[in-house]
Amino acid sequence: GSLDPAALAWPKTLIVGGEACPPHVAAAWSRDGRRLVNAYGPTEITICAAMSQALDETGLAGAAPPLGGPVANTRLYVLDAMLRPVPAGVAGELYIAGAGLARGYLDRPGLSAERFVADPFHVGQRMYRSGDLARRREDGQLDYLGRVDQQVKLRGFRIELGEVQSALAQCGYPGNAAIVREDRQGHPQLVAYLVSAEPVDADALRKRLTQRLPEYMVPAAFVALDALPLTANGSKLDRKALPAPEFAARALSRGPANATEQLLCSLFAEVLGLERIGAEDNFFAFGGHSLLATRLIGRIRATFDVELPIRALFDAPTVETLARRLPSGATAREPLLPQTRPALLPLSFAQQRLWFLHRFEGPSATYNIPLALRLDGELDGDALEAALNDVVARHESLRTLFPAGDVPQQRVLPTDQAVLRLHRARCDEAGLHAALSAAAAHRFDLSRELPLRASLIELGPQRHALLLLLHHIAGDGASLQPLARDLSHAYAARRRGRAPAFAPLPVQYADYTL
Repeated sequence: GSLDPAALAWPKTLIVGGEACPPHVAAAWSRDGRRLVNAYGPTEITICAAMSQALDETGLAGAAPPLGGPVANTRLYVLDAMLRPVPAGVAGELYIAGAGLARGYLDRPGLSAERFVADPFHVGQRMYRSGDLARRREDGQLDYLGRVDQQVKLRGFRIELGEVQSALAQCGYPGNAAIVREDRQGHPQLVAYLVSAEPVDADALRKRLTQRLPEYMVPAAFVALDALPLTANGSKLDRKALPAPEFAARALSRGPANATEQLLCSLFAEVLGLERIGAEDNFFAFGGHSLLATRLIGRIRATFDVELPIRALFDAPTVETLARRLPSGATAREPLLPQTRPALLPLSFAQQRLWFLHRFEGPSATYNIPLALRLDGELDGDALEAALNDVVARHESLRTLFPAGDVPQQRVLPTDQAVLRLHRARCDEAGLHAALSAAAAHRFDLSRELPLRASLIELGPQRHALLLLLHHIAGDGASLQPLARDLSHAYAARRRGRAPAFAPLPVQYADYTL
């Protein structure tokens, strides 16, 4: 950042190594007719692997400079996890091959084998797995996106932090960092830190980012800093020194103007985990994201007894604007109640998809949901099997078959016809992983087999492993908690020699389907 072209008056071309060449350096250097070139090359390749064309202020336009293309006798691949080339515009890991590739790491055969791998496109040659993320442009030049180990998972989505940082650079903030923070337990958030001498217009920046990134990759907060904190040697970002975003410390806007706004302010604050929120405060600017938005809309529906789509919150993210969108007089959807069962019971939309895939591909383990439990202490296998059948009798979805035929339908078995057998086996600790993997790979025949299977593996005296295997057509990840809870309750009752006293279920899944 302190490079002064006047202090280096003798060269005509300056080559800057690294991915973070600031645009203002290129602009200052190019004014006198000199050329600035960005070069890329890890230590494992001599001496660089890629070099860009001459950079100038117009070509950069506030964005990070490209890595360019391969130098002579060098090959650059952008590959996915299966070592397949990814299309232009798609992020992948950068692999380097060619004459300048190192032989490996001295006295480090394990690390050498991990990083220097066979080149699938040139028989008998090797390539280096750089660990860098890159994206190939339509013109063949490469963009640097960060490190593979910067990939994070947030609310079920995999996020490449380098892509977020690249988009921030394109929006005029070349000095930036993006991390996932969990300052409140259970509320991880993507936060962007921007080097800026001026206050950041978060709303305007968020709108610009939504044109470049999917919603789940747009940071929940933006923090302006004079400079990014670095580690002691000044070479890396000091993530621990980055300050937490101060959502609650921001100046609140005006208070609620009426009862509707007052209720909405309370719901906003409750979902966001804040003491207060103003009528003009933006839900997403205070840490809201798609998962919290779903939760908030559910609370609004229940409180106001109205039907409101989730999209309404994205279009009207403040209490003031959302209050105007509450449909006057529109009541919420009818409550879920027991339905009259027709002769042909249809499938839900989610079941239709899984039924089609099952019919098209045949039985497979693709949609199995396993829950493995280690059980220490005395275990009564007969009581466990009886408890499993108590749970099957309680939940119709666990005793539902999907008959073969051209018309998708579900058939709920009577409780006396739905019998679940506990599969029992023995092995030692060394064979447990293989035994569990084999049990989890079971292929359900949904036309004649219950969508729940249980395997009990005896490991020794008072040591067992239980695998509950649920097919996705009968449940999802959220189903495992009530499944385990009901099984525990039923097993405790069966150990005492009596049937469990379950509270009646108000509805079954088939009622929802209808």
